[in-house]
Amino acid sequence: MRTLLLSLFLAALALLIIILFMKKSKEQDAQGYARQNPQCSEIKVHSEKNDLVECFLNFETASFPANPQDVDTLYISMVKLISERFPNEFPLRVRYIFSFPNKVVEFVGISGKSINIFRDKSSEWRDKNSGCKFPGICPIMPLKGSSIPQKFLREDNNVEQIFRNKFTSIGEAPVNSILPGKILKISEDSHITIYHGENIYTTTSGLSSLSDYVHEGAIVTPDIAIGFLPPKDTAFVFVEIRRNGKHELWDKFYWENRE
Repeated sequence: MRTLLLSLFLAALALLIIILFMKKSKEQDAQGYARQNPQCSEIKVHSEKNDLVECFLNFETASFPANPQDVDTLYISMVKLISERFPNEFPLRVRYIFSFPNKVVEFVGISGKSINIFRDKSSEWRDKNSGCKFPGICPIMPLKGSSIPQKFLREDNNVEQIFRNKFTSIGEAPVNSILPGKILKISEDSHITIYHGENIYTTTSGLSSLSDYVHEGAIVTPDIAIGFLPPKDTAFVFVEIRRNGKHELWDKFYWENRE
């Protein structure tokens, strides 16, 4: 019995020594990686999972390493895109997590002054706050709270289906533009037509009053109300969406950049 217990103890001790040796080896490998990759401003080895290594890089401007490592292909193209479309976002901070020593990237994140995007292994770039794909459109609900989108359609004299997306809420609720854009036209019955870029237009109708800053030529953003619903217990607004000359239903338009 003593011999059996002694054998089990020695086997457990040997296993513990192997685990500690492997842990120390991984830490030394990570330290060696840091020395060989000076473009990483900081290396952090996870305390619980030492096979995962975090690397942090800072880009003051859109300048890149002369000979980027294999992992760089995951973020260099995105940093270049940001420098072209959003130059005011610099400086940028890149953080990526990879398994060591095979260097399989598990996560990449890029943050700037307002941009905060990420990409998991085998996934697409997304905005961390909204969940929308990046870059791309990110529409918001025109009514906050418990608004319920519904499909409303009719046939005009040309037997052409026109889709208007109906949203309901309590009376006098604020109505927002679903995307940033420029007001092109305001009709006498307070129909507001907005151009959002990328050949996307919306026409909002059903408003009882408009915000003071709303006028033709004004630039609007989704975080400021363009108008208000009628003062009823239950009121609704219509938002007609046209992209490339075709009408869009809300569910498809909203979810295609989130799924």
